[in-house]
Amino acid sequence: MNLPPQIAQLLEKLKNMKMPFSRPKEVVGIDIGNYSVKIVQLKLTGDKWSLEKFGAAIAVNPDQAETTPIEKKQLAVEAIKKIINEQKITAKDAITSVSGSSVIVRYVKFPKLTQEQLSKTIQFEAEPFIPFPIQDVNISFQILGDVTEDGAQKMETILVAAKKEIIQNKMDILMEAGLKSVVIDVDSFALENAISVNASEQDLKNVYLVINIGVATTNISIIENGTSRVVRDVFIASSSFTKAIQRNLQIDWKQSEEKKLKFAILVTPEEKEKALSDGDDEVLQLSTILVAPARELVAECQRSIDFYQTQSTEEKKISKIYLCGGGGGQKGLDKYMESQIHIPVEIYNPFRKIAAADSSLPADVSMAGAPESDVSQFSQYAVAVGLATRKRGDVK
Repeated sequence: MNLPPQIAQLLEKLKNMKMPFSRPKEVVGIDIGNYSVKIVQLKLTGDKWSLEKFGAAIAVNPDQAETTPIEKKQLAVEAIKKIINEQKITAKDAITSVSGSSVIVRYVKFPKLTQEQLSKTIQFEAEPFIPFPIQDVNISFQILGDVTEDGAQKMETILVAAKKEIIQNKMDILMEAGLKSVVIDVDSFALENAISVNASEQDLKNVYLVINIGVATTNISIIENGTSRVVRDVFIASSSFTKAIQRNLQIDWKQSEEKKLKFAILVTPEEKEKALSDGDDEVLQLSTILVAPARELVAECQRSIDFYQTQSTEEKKISKIYLCGGGGGQKGLDKYMESQIHIPVEIYNPFRKIAAADSSLPADVSMAGAPESDVSQFSQYAVAVGLATRKRGDVK
């Protein structure tokens, strides 16, 4: 049957039109840490993000040394279910991430190939850069751009390899919690996304050092023009401060945690003089203890900065250091790092440009200008916010 041209065109438009009931599925970002779980659900309207749901729960206390991997997995499942129930989250698609010693990120220069060609040969091309048996890892990559090296055209590529067992473990946790994993990311790349959604185009031209301090692992990233140029995971983390107190004072883990949260690193002469004049020996003692792991963390950050500067073809200075994660709010750590590295340090607020969809949420307009205590509390959500900006089918 031959239809009039106008009718045929209208039917074609209707066929290709997205109907109101075919909305994209809701997705939640889930940061499954060694000891706690953070969940964030965002909504994108135009170019604006809004906060729909968020929550956190402790899965395993770090002093529970006898907890087996199977028990840890089950506790993580229960923590996820707890947050989902409390926050009334209905999304079934989830995005999570991996980090640590089982994840390798390398910036390499491959012979110039198309995306399709590299996809076919990536196992062979990647093998010299991966310290694990190639059959034991999942490999992903992103081509950054063309470069010339020794007169030959090459392409700079981010190469990511993660042990299959760590990926399967995260997928199992989500499945047992009643969710479907649609993307597995890397913590540092999620942090890159969290920085980007809160930055203007002008801000993204700057260089940032991002330090995400978890209980057992700290992610260190240097982000240039919105793209990670250095990615490292180190094991000087929040528990390092607790262990230092426990070791020096010979007290149990719980008491050490309480003192870690209560006391600060004293940085300025005025702070130290006040403690002396008040005769507060404990304040001075705890500051001295906390400085030791802080000094080690500063040294790791400085190594990252030195490496970045040796790899960069242009002399670009880091404009700001962002501290985030549960350990990023350690009292006095921001001031101490700034005094040692001589770059402005800020406790990062991943919600600062994200409006709340529900006025009952703490971020009822945005978290800009929130009290420092709130910013410290919300900085632990940085990875989850970055994950929540991803969508099904995304690639890095």
